[in-house]
Amino acid sequence: MSEGLRWPTWIGIVVEDLDGQRRFWADLLGLPEHEAGSDFVDFDLGSDRRLELVKRSDEPQYDRSRFQVGFEVEDVAKVRGELLRRGVEAIGDVQTDGRSPWAYFRDPEGNVFEIKQRVREGG
Repeated sequence: MSEGLRWPTWIGIVVEDLDGQRRFWADLLGLPEHEAGSDFVDFDLGSDRRLELVKRSDEPQYDRSRFQVGFEVEDVAKVRGELLRRGVEAIGDVQTDGRSPWAYFRDPEGNVFEIKQRVREGG
């Protein structure tokens, strides 16, 4: 793929017990939380990499407990289009938090992965 998937920007863990997992991973990593909400906790692993705990929900990308990986890409729309042309199953459309767009997919065995475009401060 010409645009290519880069090294993961984050590893996500879909969990049932967010508070219990939050304590476990905080103790294991020895790191403070970077960011948190009612359904996620984010730990900064340095070099702009994250370990994120996400509470299991009915959303297809978070519908069961599992590890997920998110790959950095230059252009989410372009890479998403290429993945769709290759027959990769998309889970919904491109999403954004107002800073960086991302999109979810399934591999041939149903494992979920993400592509994410990093939008850097000031650029």
